Amino acid sequence: MKMRRLLLLTLVITLVGCKKQPTNNTFFTGFFPNSKDSLVILYADDIPIDTTFLNKDKNFTFSLNIKESKLYNFEIGGNYQYIYLEPLDSLVVYANALRFEESISFSGKGSVINNFLLSQLNSIDIQTDTLKNYHSLPPIKYREKIDSILMIKEEEFNHFVKNYPHLTKEAKNIALVSCVFPLYKEVEIYPFIYHDKNRSLINQLLPPNFYNYRKKIDYNDTFLQYYRPYYSYMVMYVNNLAFTKYSYNNNTLVDINRELGFHLEKIKIIDSLFSKGSLRDNLYRNAAYAYIFNIQEHTQYQDYFDKFAKYNKDNQHKAELDKVFKNVIALQAGQIPPDFDLIDTKGTLTKFSEIQKPEVTIYYFWSVNQRELSNLIFDRIAQLKSLFPNVKFVGIDIGQDKTQWRKRISENQWTDQYHSINFMDLSQKFLINNINKSVIIDKNGRIISAFEDIFSPNLEKILLYKAS
Repeated sequence: MKMRRLLLLTLVITLVGCKKQPTNNTFFTGFFPNSKDSLVILYADDIPIDTTFLNKDKNFTFSLNIKESKLYNFEIGGNYQYIYLEPLDSLVVYANALRFEESISFSGKGSVINNFLLSQLNSIDIQTDTLKNYHSLPPIKYREKIDSILMIKEEEFNHFVKNYPHLTKEAKNIALVSCVFPLYKEVEIYPFIYHDKNRSLINQLLPPNFYNYRKKIDYNDTFLQYYRPYYSYMVMYVNNLAFTKYSYNNNTLVDINRELGFHLEKIKIIDSLFSKGSLRDNLYRNAAYAYIFNIQEHTQYQDYFDKFAKYNKDNQHKAELDKVFKNVIALQAGQIPPDFDLIDTKGTLTKFSEIQKPEVTIYYFWSVNQRELSNLIFDRIAQLKSLFPNVKFVGIDIGQDKTQWRKRISENQWTDQYHSINFMDLSQKFLINNINKSVIIDKNGRIISAFEDIFSPNLEKILLYKAS
């Protein structure tokens, strides 16, 4: 994301010059007090289409020539927000940058629908813990709980439409999706969680009408394909169909995410349900990453890649996925790990290949920007050090602030410490999707495991075998 933003800076020069704003355009303006970041990026279909800077008063303006309704999102300082615009709207957004999610609101023409969408997303976020607790209920009681919430949501939607009868068809549709699709997604998740908690194949116990809402859904709505509630539902819908088919055919109670067959079912289901286009491509992209970050049996990778390629010859993400698959192969056990740039505690530039140890070594990641999680990681490293005194431990900070990193490591007695100066390069080469990841290297500088979670009990098993 940071690289994309840097590239966009070259575009800004041509887009923020002094122009007379035509009166027949659609305007999106805003005010972000306390913002340290001045670059505002506007996206359509996940593609950056315009950029501008905040002026000295922390205001910005986009002037758009649009002929039909469109769903956009904008970014400032790492914060993202959807906006729905219709021709001739003049939407105004306000957010205190120090409390972005809590303070954001809309005014002006087009604000009614945007405030409604925002309120629905916020209400689901507030209910997250409650919805999770429902997953342990048996099917009929679970649907009773969800149906009671769905009834409230549908009443909110009907009340909204009644109060604003001039809403367009597109506005009504996205409003309804914002109300009910997050709950539909929870229903699709339910079999997974129930399965894990109760070690029971719940799909065999579901009543016939458990998924009755599916009949009302358009599974190839191009207008909504980048809208989070719609897309997130589609991901879980595919997951649940694959889970149902694979667990039924194999009568298995194992962790389904670790099964190659489950991921192969997802490939076939996406192909059968979704026509060519961005939604299909994005679902395949999601499926590929889900496979990579869940499967631990690395010898199966090539089989998956070969089958995946048959369905994705024209995928818009093909170049990215080919590169990711190549990186996965490079991280298999026995390979020499990829190289990347670091600085040591003295500020000297070095490389990963230059800091290899003559002992079995765990390279763990942490971030000065995530203090609480990093403290848990340090506690875990202290535990492992006491259990395996012959193993070396090396920390790599992937935070954004070198000064804060130096300050932090001066506070305590640490293991060897380094700072990554190009996290994008590092994350792509080592497929880092969270900082819990660790890389275990043997005394010859070859990979033992590049996919182990630092908190995983399996890590001790690896060290008992390799470091003895």
